[in-house]
Amino acid sequence: MSKLRIVIIVFLISFIGFAQQKKYVSYTVQKGETYKSIAKQYNLSKRDLKRLNPDVGRKLKPNTVIIVPNLNFGKPDFDKFENIIHLVKPKETLFGISKKYGITIKNLKKANPVLEEGLKIGMKLTIPKPEKSVLDSSKYQLHTVVKDDTVYSLIKWYNISVEKLLKLNPDLAQGLKLGMVLKIKLLVEDSELMDSSGGIEPQQKFVENIHFGKKLNVAVMLPYQLNKMKDSVAVMNFEKSNSLLNITTDFHLGIQMAIDSVKSKGVNVRVNYYDTENSFEKIQYLVHRNNFDEVDVVVGPLFYDKAVFLSKKIKTPIIAPIFSKKQANNGAKNIVKSATDTDVLDDKLMDYLKNNYKGENIVVVNDDKNRTQSKLWKIVNQLKSFDTIQNITVIKPLPSEDEIQNLVINNEILIEKLSLTSNNWILLISDENETTASAINGLKSYESEEFDVRLFAFNKGKNFDKIDNNLLGSYNFTFPTSEYLVVDNDLSKRFYEKFQNINHAVPSKYAIRGFDVTYDVLARMASAETIGEGLAAGVSTRLSSIFNYNKKLFGATENDAVVVIQYTKDLESIIFE
Repeated sequence: MSKLRIVIIVFLISFIGFAQQKKYVSYTVQKGETYKSIAKQYNLSKRDLKRLNPDVGRKLKPNTVIIVPNLNFGKPDFDKFENIIHLVKPKETLFGISKKYGITIKNLKKANPVLEEGLKIGMKLTIPKPEKSVLDSSKYQLHTVVKDDTVYSLIKWYNISVEKLLKLNPDLAQGLKLGMVLKIKLLVEDSELMDSSGGIEPQQKFVENIHFGKKLNVAVMLPYQLNKMKDSVAVMNFEKSNSLLNITTDFHLGIQMAIDSVKSKGVNVRVNYYDTENSFEKIQYLVHRNNFDEVDVVVGPLFYDKAVFLSKKIKTPIIAPIFSKKQANNGAKNIVKSATDTDVLDDKLMDYLKNNYKGENIVVVNDDKNRTQSKLWKIVNQLKSFDTIQNITVIKPLPSEDEIQNLVINNEILIEKLSLTSNNWILLISDENETTASAINGLKSYESEEFDVRLFAFNKGKNFDKIDNNLLGSYNFTFPTSEYLVVDNDLSKRFYEKFQNINHAVPSKYAIRGFDVTYDVLARMASAETIGEGLAAGVSTRLSSIFNYNKKLFGATENDAVVVIQYTKDLESIIFE
């Protein structure tokens, strides 16, 4: 049989499986279902589900027909034929092929004994019909067993019991085997198998599986501002007065260490550095003078508005490396937001509060600034929806002609609203230094033993920089974040030691961030066939950042990884996933 006939047959078989599929299908809303519960089933945000159904009201009613993504879109229809043939292409792996067809490596080898001699380009592999447990992937969260997995590591990572894991996977009693596909937990409600703990469902862990010899072409775009360095005197003055240069330099050093680390694992990384000068005009010039079609990924520009500008000029994936308030409602298909949006952080903390609420007295502290009012009343309305809600009080600064005094919380009013007979939750909705300091110091000025107080904030921003961590620990300060640094683990110690040996300085938070963002995306790309596959491969934890990327239907790829951190009186950090 000629190669042409083989290609035609493979194409026709694939076409039969895919042609009848639709990207979106209808769905009838059941009693008790909400936008949130349905969006979760289809791995969407509520916002994207509403965009798919613009004519449906704010609340879903039973028997309403809506449009949802087809979970089987792009997958072969195995009910129409027993097996299909796959022609092995360059750079493909057994892991990638098994993921593509939703089968285990074990069953792939069983159907193709020739694989005992290794995977080779041009091989014609028979793809068997997946087992029922694999076809149920839309119902269950699954885990494919890889090297170094143990039952202990799985139950710890997914926060489930051995008994539950065995109940879902009876074959596990015969031992854990490489390539085995395990059911972890239901993605939809089932009274018999639901975890009664009410905990937050863990997400699939990204497993680094770097392809030795993989080639990556990387562009780094940062505002080095070399155009401002004319002579030695100008350089000295520029370095002393320009904090952006320090940030850029530290970020660059972190990126370099990340690239060196990936190279040391056998990846062929080619990198070019471009000075954006923090200018739209310079970015336009760089795009005009250079061909980015062959570039696999761009790290930068540093600021989000520049990244959006670049996304309109090139099709290459662009990694936006740091958080910007401008990123929430502004994106493009080729932008990857490595920093988590504030609304995701807010939702995480509100879920935590709702799951742990047991009748506490809630006091909300706000700075009365216009920019925080919509968030204030959104949070208050969410709090009022809690079951058995007892009491919510909002405290704002008293009016004053003094601009600073206009941000200060009155201590006596705050203490009056605290309860001596129940636990008190204080929620801070402000990023103002004066409001933050006056509220916390107001508690300190009274005998803290009289009140059982726990302090919450929706982020730990610069307004906490001058607050003593010992004081925060005494109030069990709790906040959501996608960045936290554990300095005493082995990975951090090795990074600090290596960074100091190379650069003769302690790494700043920008150097660490540069390393985390760059290493994570390159490791994901080197472990998958495409950047899309790599980004979708699960949650990862680096030196100080957590990454869990999800592609939005109408925009950028976003990092929605969040944990809740609680300080203790012993200055330890408790992490709630």
